[in-house]
Amino acid sequence: MARYGLCVDLGRCIGCYGCVVGCKNWHGVPAGETGRISLKDFFTGMYPQVSRWVFPVMCMHCEHPPCVSVCRFNACHQREDGIVVIDPKRCVGCELCTFACPFGLRIFRHNQGVADGCDFCLERISAGVLPYCVASCPTDALVFGDLDDPESAVSKRIRATGAKPPKDRFGIGPKVFYTHSENSLNAMDRAFNPPRKT
Repeated sequence: MARYGLCVDLGRCIGCYGCVVGCKNWHGVPAGETGRISLKDFFTGMYPQVSRWVFPVMCMHCEHPPCVSVCRFNACHQREDGIVVIDPKRCVGCELCTFACPFGLRIFRHNQGVADGCDFCLERISAGVLPYCVASCPTDALVFGDLDDPESAVSKRIRATGAKPPKDRFGIGPKVFYTHSENSLNAMDRAFNPPRKT
Protein backbone atom coordinates (compact mmCIF):
# COMPACT_ATOMS: atom_id res chain seq x y z
CA MET A 1 0.00 0.00 0.00
CA ALA A 2 1.31 3.43 -0.95
CA ARG A 3 1.89 6.11 1.70
CA TYR A 4 1.34 9.37 -0.09
CA GLY A 5 3.13 12.64 0.55
CA LEU A 6 4.24 15.86 -1.09
CA CYS A 7 7.52 17.73 -1.44
CA VAL A 8 7.46 21.52 -1.84
CA ASP A 9 10.67 22.81 -3.39
CA LEU A 10 10.89 26.39 -2.12
CA GLY A 11 13.83 27.09 -4.42
CA ARG A 12 11.48 26.58 -7.36
CA CYS A 13 8.28 28.20 -6.02
CA ILE A 14 7.76 31.63 -7.59
CA GLY A 15 4.53 32.48 -5.78
CA CYS A 16 2.48 32.49 -8.98
CA TYR A 17 -0.71 31.15 -7.28
CA GLY A 18 -1.10 28.53 -10.03
CA CYS A 19 -1.59 25.81 -7.41
CA VAL A 20 -4.16 27.89 -5.52
CA VAL A 21 -6.17 28.79 -8.63
CA GLY A 22 -6.01 25.27 -10.05
CA CYS A 23 -7.17 23.74 -6.76
CA LYS A 24 -10.02 26.21 -6.31
CA ASN A 25 -11.23 25.66 -9.88
CA TRP A 26 -11.10 21.86 -9.60
CA HIS A 27 -12.95 21.80 -6.26
CA GLY A 28 -15.42 24.58 -7.08
CA VAL A 29 -14.32 26.95 -4.31
CA PRO A 30 -15.76 30.42 -5.03
CA ALA A 31 -13.49 33.44 -5.45
CA GLY A 32 -12.86 35.18 -2.15
CA GLU A 33 -13.08 31.99 -0.07
CA THR A 34 -10.06 30.25 1.40
CA GLY A 35 -8.91 27.41 -0.81
CA ARG A 36 -7.70 23.97 0.22
CA ILE A 37 -4.20 25.23 -0.55
CA SER A 38 -2.95 28.75 0.11
CA LEU A 39 0.30 30.71 -0.05
CA LYS A 40 2.12 32.04 2.98
CA ASP A 41 4.12 35.18 2.22
CA PHE A 42 6.64 35.74 4.99
CA PHE A 43 9.61 38.00 5.68
CA THR A 44 12.49 37.36 8.07
CA GLY A 45 15.32 39.58 9.21
CA MET A 46 15.67 43.34 9.34
CA TYR A 47 16.53 45.82 6.63
CA PRO A 48 18.84 45.58 4.76
CA GLN A 49 19.31 41.86 5.58
CA VAL A 50 15.82 40.67 4.66
CA SER A 51 14.69 37.31 3.30
CA ARG A 52 11.30 36.70 1.76
CA TRP A 53 9.70 33.28 1.61
CA VAL A 54 6.59 32.40 -0.35
CA PHE A 55 5.38 28.87 0.19
CA PRO A 56 2.22 26.84 -0.41
CA VAL A 57 0.54 25.22 2.58
CA MET A 58 -2.15 22.56 2.68
CA CYS A 59 -3.26 19.71 4.94
CA MET A 60 -0.12 17.94 6.18
CA HIS A 61 -1.77 14.48 6.08
CA CYS A 62 -0.08 13.63 9.36
CA GLU A 63 0.78 10.07 10.36
CA HIS A 64 -1.17 10.67 13.59
CA PRO A 65 -3.69 13.40 12.67
CA PRO A 66 -5.23 15.24 15.64
CA CYS A 67 -8.21 16.21 13.48
CA VAL A 68 -9.15 12.53 13.17
CA SER A 69 -8.72 11.93 16.89
CA VAL A 70 -11.23 14.63 17.86
CA CYS A 71 -13.90 13.82 15.26
CA ARG A 72 -16.77 12.05 17.04
CA PHE A 73 -18.68 11.14 13.90
CA ASN A 74 -15.94 9.61 11.74
CA ALA A 75 -16.43 12.45 9.26
CA CYS A 76 -12.70 13.10 9.39
CA HIS A 77 -10.80 9.87 8.87
CA GLN A 78 -7.52 8.53 7.55
CA ARG A 79 -7.31 6.10 4.67
CA GLU A 80 -4.89 3.18 4.57
CA ASP A 81 -2.64 5.18 2.23
CA GLY A 82 -2.37 7.93 4.87
CA ILE A 83 -4.57 10.52 3.17
CA VAL A 84 -6.79 12.41 5.59
CA VAL A 85 -10.28 12.98 4.17
CA ILE A 86 -13.53 14.58 5.29
CA ASP A 87 -16.93 13.09 4.56
CA PRO A 88 -19.25 16.12 4.30
CA LYS A 89 -22.28 13.85 4.76
CA ARG A 90 -21.07 12.87 8.23
CA CYS A 91 -19.73 16.28 9.27
CA VAL A 92 -22.00 18.04 11.78
CA GLY A 93 -20.12 21.34 11.70
CA CYS A 94 -18.76 21.18 15.27
CA GLU A 95 -15.41 22.64 14.07
CA LEU A 96 -13.39 20.54 16.54
CA CYS A 97 -11.07 19.42 13.74
CA THR A 98 -10.32 23.04 12.80
CA PHE A 99 -9.21 23.73 16.39
CA ALA A 100 -7.24 20.49 16.65
CA CYS A 101 -5.00 21.12 13.62
CA PRO A 102 -1.74 22.52 15.06
CA PHE A 103 -0.92 24.11 11.69
CA GLY A 104 -4.28 25.86 11.37
CA LEU A 105 -4.88 24.32 7.95
CA ARG A 106 -8.35 22.84 8.39
CA ILE A 107 -11.02 25.08 6.81
CA PHE A 108 -14.62 25.52 7.87
CA ARG A 109 -17.08 26.31 5.06
CA HIS A 110 -19.63 28.51 6.83
CA ASN A 111 -21.93 28.59 3.82
CA GLN A 112 -22.13 24.79 3.85
CA GLY A 113 -21.71 24.19 7.58
CA VAL A 114 -18.95 21.60 7.09
CA ALA A 115 -15.18 21.27 7.45
CA ASP A 116 -12.97 21.06 4.37
CA GLY A 117 -9.34 20.39 3.56
CA CYS A 118 -6.87 19.06 1.02
CA ASP A 119 -7.32 15.38 0.14
CA PHE A 120 -4.59 15.27 -2.53
CA CYS A 121 -7.40 15.33 -5.14
CA LEU A 122 -8.58 11.77 -4.45
CA GLU A 123 -10.64 11.59 -7.63
CA ARG A 124 -7.57 12.43 -9.69
CA ILE A 125 -5.04 10.14 -8.02
CA SER A 126 -7.60 7.30 -8.11
CA ALA A 127 -7.58 7.78 -11.88
CA GLY A 128 -3.77 7.81 -11.98
CA VAL A 129 -3.55 11.60 -12.43
CA LEU A 130 -1.52 14.00 -10.30
CA PRO A 131 -3.24 16.31 -7.80
CA TYR A 132 -4.33 19.55 -9.40
CA CYS A 133 -1.86 21.72 -7.45
CA VAL A 134 1.01 19.58 -8.75
CA ALA A 135 -0.31 19.55 -12.32
CA SER A 136 -0.82 23.34 -12.22
CA CYS A 137 2.69 24.20 -11.01
CA PRO A 138 4.74 25.67 -13.91
CA THR A 139 8.11 25.29 -12.14
CA ASP A 140 7.90 21.71 -10.85
CA ALA A 141 8.00 23.02 -7.27
CA LEU A 142 5.41 20.48 -6.09
CA VAL A 143 6.23 16.77 -6.29
CA PHE A 144 3.73 14.10 -5.23
CA GLY A 145 4.02 10.37 -4.78
CA ASP A 146 4.60 7.34 -2.58
CA LEU A 147 6.94 8.12 0.31
CA ASP A 148 7.59 4.39 0.84
CA ASP A 149 8.86 3.92 -2.72
CA PRO A 150 12.52 4.99 -2.86
CA GLU A 151 12.25 5.35 -6.65
CA SER A 152 9.20 7.62 -6.62
CA ALA A 153 9.64 11.22 -7.75
CA VAL A 154 8.78 12.56 -4.30
CA SER A 155 11.29 10.29 -2.52
CA LYS A 156 14.02 11.27 -4.96
CA ARG A 157 13.31 14.99 -4.54
CA ILE A 158 13.35 14.70 -0.75
CA ARG A 159 16.70 12.87 -0.84
CA ALA A 160 18.22 15.25 -3.37
CA THR A 161 17.21 18.40 -1.50
CA GLY A 162 17.24 17.28 2.13
CA ALA A 163 13.61 18.39 2.45
CA LYS A 164 12.01 18.26 5.90
CA PRO A 165 8.46 18.54 7.24
CA PRO A 166 7.49 21.60 9.30
CA LYS A 167 8.66 21.50 12.90
CA ASP A 168 6.68 18.78 14.63
CA ARG A 169 6.17 19.69 18.27
CA PHE A 170 3.51 17.05 18.85
CA GLY A 171 4.93 13.92 17.19
CA ILE A 172 2.16 13.79 14.60
CA GLY A 173 4.37 13.13 11.56
CA PRO A 174 3.50 15.64 8.79
CA LYS A 175 3.86 14.14 5.30
CA VAL A 176 4.40 17.40 3.42
CA PHE A 177 8.11 18.20 3.12
CA TYR A 178 9.76 21.57 2.42
CA THR A 179 13.20 22.23 0.95
CA HIS A 180 15.69 25.05 0.86
CA SER A 181 17.66 25.55 4.06
CA GLU A 182 17.03 25.86 7.75
CA ASN A 183 16.09 29.53 7.26
CA SER A 184 12.99 28.64 5.29
CA LEU A 185 11.96 26.07 7.91
CA ASN A 186 12.40 28.70 10.63
CA ALA A 187 10.27 31.10 8.56
CA MET A 188 7.60 28.43 8.23
CA ASP A 189 7.69 27.75 11.93
CA ARG A 190 7.08 31.43 12.62
CA ALA A 191 4.31 31.57 10.01
CA PHE A 192 2.50 28.60 11.57
CA ASN A 193 3.24 29.75 15.12
CA PRO A 194 3.38 33.56 15.19
CA PRO A 195 4.80 35.16 18.35
CA ARG A 196 2.10 35.87 20.91
CA LYS A 197 1.63 39.41 22.16
CA THR A 198 2.16 39.81 25.88
